[in-house]
Amino acid sequence: MQTSAINSTNTNASGTQTEGMLKNRSLGKDEFLQLLVAQLKNQDPFNPMQGTDFAAQLAQFSSLEQLTSIDSNLKDGLSTDMMLTQAVNNTMAANFIGKEVTSLGNTVTLISGDHPALNFLVSDYADKATLKISDETGKVVRTLKMSGLSSGRQSVEWDGLDDNGQPLPGGNYTFSVEAENAKGETVKVQELTKGIVSTIRYVDGHAVLLVNGKEISLADVLEIG
Repeated sequence: MQTSAINSTNTNASGTQTEGMLKNRSLGKDEFLQLLVAQLKNQDPFNPMQGTDFAAQLAQFSSLEQLTSIDSNLKDGLSTDMMLTQAVNNTMAANFIGKEVTSLGNTVTLISGDHPALNFLVSDYADKATLKISDETGKVVRTLKMSGLSSGRQSVEWDGLDDNGQPLPGGNYTFSVEAENAKGETVKVQELTKGIVSTIRYVDGHAVLLVNGKEISLADVLEIG
């Protein structure tokens, strides 16, 4: 009877310890080892753990330790690769100053007497499209109508005039393009920015290009002229 009471007490203690670990929903190698030791301490002396069971649990513990080590090594390797890639990108970015780049964006710089090109990508054939140019206040100053645009990159020359045929002052403008096919369905368009890189800034360790007065991420650059 006394042995039974001891076994009952030990079993409850082991069960409580196991329950607490399960609440965490995951076991690390330290918790696994604690659980194994508790199981050995509280086993029934009249019915001890079989050698095969003990060996199996040791094998599980060894596998868990190896997997933990592999996971740690992978994380360290990925972190090193990311730091190296970032360092290379930041070093390359310094060479962009003074060069013309094409990137995702919708800004265009107008120089008096110049005819800047407005570039954009069309995802599919567009039966008709409307291009709107706005000044720095957001006011639409010029609207251009287009038709029969094939998929791919498109370029439209802007004469620098407003809708009344008057020349606009030099500065930075924005443009947007809306297109649709013959069925009236919307065709996706992505505006592109082309300009000279004037400055390189580093934000949170990442290189940012200043083009036409706008900040452009290095990842958004499509072409370097």
